[in-house]
Amino acid sequence: MYDRIKLLGNAQDAGRPQIGCTQKCCTDARKNSSLSRMPVSLGLQGETYGLVEATKSIGNQLSLMDNVMIDELWLTHAHLGHIEGLGQFGREALNSKNIKLRCSDSVVDYTMNHPIWKKLIERGNLTFAKFQSENIIPIEVPHRARDFDTHAILFKGQTNNIFFLPDHDTWEKTLDFVGYDNPREWFSSLDASIILLDGTFWDSNELKGRIQADVPHPPVSETLDLIGRREDGDPRIIFIHLNHTNPLHYSDSPEYQKLSDLGWEVGEEGMEFKL
Repeated sequence: MYDRIKLLGNAQDAGRPQIGCTQKCCTDARKNSSLSRMPVSLGLQGETYGLVEATKSIGNQLSLMDNVMIDELWLTHAHLGHIEGLGQFGREALNSKNIKLRCSDSVVDYTMNHPIWKKLIERGNLTFAKFQSENIIPIEVPHRARDFDTHAILFKGQTNNIFFLPDHDTWEKTLDFVGYDNPREWFSSLDASIILLDGTFWDSNELKGRIQADVPHPPVSETLDLIGRREDGDPRIIFIHLNHTNPLHYSDSPEYQKLSDLGWEVGEEGMEFKL
């Protein structure tokens, strides 16, 4: 069904600049719009069109797809930044008709317990559909699963298999959960040639004034220690879901240079990948 995937945003749920932030990362983005970033979302393109995640920037993200009409929407989980754009499908905006909403059973329950999003189903703006297709395979991962579960998604294509993992807690938990000793083994088992990978924080000291354990994600610096340098035959690993504080937003930063020297990449809005 789909032959291309477009990266429609590379930032963490709240985007960049972030409300209430007066740090340089956000003041720079307010002064220079080229430094602003939208939350992570994927555009699915082919004979029909789809979207992965419903972010607060869904209108601008659909414009990156030439404002096509999408047939389906996939959700990895229901943290606010991944689901808050659902309201745009209602009467106040698009007033869509029966767009397929593909998500896990626990996210279905979460949606139906929300007074606004429930109306989108009752009014026929969205309709629940199976959370899997022949070439799109959700894979559960550990990520703050109090109210709902979280999934990565494997997109299988003729040219590339693309693995989308924007959120998970720790490598220790995730590798134990999926039954592999290191990320390379896991990615190899999926036959994935492109990995769009959780890069929320550069290191564990990034959130000034907050406890990092409250916002669990594997730091990029730790991931680089685990995967080492890219060698011939390795998949492309592209870091996405960057917090507004992450120095990887700056292509001239030492952190960006270190990652690049190891052969890995930072996601950029508009990147397109063949399936």
